[in-house]
Amino acid sequence: MEIKNIAIIGSGFMGSGIAYVSARNGYNVYLVDVDQAALERGMERLRSDVMTGIEKGKMSMSEAEGMMGRIKSTVKLEDAVKDADLVVEAIFENMEVKKKTFTQVDKVAPPHAIFATNTSSLSIDELATATKRPDKFIGMHYFSPVASMKLLEVVIGKKTTEDTVQVAFAVGKKQGKTPVRAKNSPGFIVNRILMPVMREAIFLYEKGVATKEEIDTALTTIGKFQAGPFTLGDFVGLDVTYNAMSTLYRELGDCFKPPETLKKLVESGALGMKAKKGFYAYGGAKSEPDKPKGANLQMIVNRITIPVIREAMILVDQGIATKADIDQAMKLGASFPVGPFEMAEKIGMDKVKAEIEKLNKELGACYSVPKMLQTGK
Repeated sequence: MEIKNIAIIGSGFMGSGIAYVSARNGYNVYLVDVDQAALERGMERLRSDVMTGIEKGKMSMSEAEGMMGRIKSTVKLEDAVKDADLVVEAIFENMEVKKKTFTQVDKVAPPHAIFATNTSSLSIDELATATKRPDKFIGMHYFSPVASMKLLEVVIGKKTTEDTVQVAFAVGKKQGKTPVRAKNSPGFIVNRILMPVMREAIFLYEKGVATKEEIDTALTTIGKFQAGPFTLGDFVGLDVTYNAMSTLYRELGDCFKPPETLKKLVESGALGMKAKKGFYAYGGAKSEPDKPKGANLQMIVNRITIPVIREAMILVDQGIATKADIDQAMKLGASFPVGPFEMAEKIGMDKVKAEIEKLNKELGACYSVPKMLQTGK
């Protein structure tokens, strides 16, 4: 099925970003929000992004006019979706609110319309139950900022048809994204694998093995990551990290329980850069660095990356994603220097297995050896 008209529900940063990449690449877009003021802010954000594109020479004035001419906005849901081929929901992460929204959309959207949710953690299968078209329901998880992040996680529910998957892939590619497949599961690919990075980093910090600064330095200098876990957490927002980890904790158990340090920071309002305080202080506030522990930086990199490789292997064991898609997703969606399986090949599978066995013996079941390493496949 060819997609021409896309309705986007929610005009926040994600919704307006999805509208931008859709209209920029030839789709007719209808942006809808229940709040007129929020809708106007979303449209203003779009206009600002377009002007930035013109100033940077990324688009001509005529291209910008054509793009903006393809975007309409409204506070009336029916007006936005009545002619839609694809409806993308991009509202806040609340299961009941999203389900209620999809129930309303299902009543007024054309029978052929495909429904997609931009959720980063909620169950695609449960959301699909709010509609009478679970076969046409899919996850299209974009990453922020949408205009520049290339990854699109296409999340496939139990009843999602292959035709629906192919439409989502085609739309993503036309939007300039690199789509990867993931079966519906907690955290999909990126959040499922990224959360152990933060958990392991905080555990090392809590146990006094290394300072925040040493851990961040180890990951950026030796690990070649663009940012260390504490800096990245502050940038993304510790509340976002905490909520994602809490979802995995609810769905998968104690191995994803948020560390106490993270919980206390969020409860105190220290949410990272946006609050001027998180693991570090920002905006002129004083932040005294911890006294160096003299930690072995290579040991820190190994201690954090081995559980990450383990989690990636579990996703393959469970049939959630392929090795290639996982590596692609982590490089494009989390700015990993190499993918988990590329890391494993570089380290050597025998050494990876030995390190996981050592962690399993020392720390218990949350470090069990994946089937992949037990069978040698």
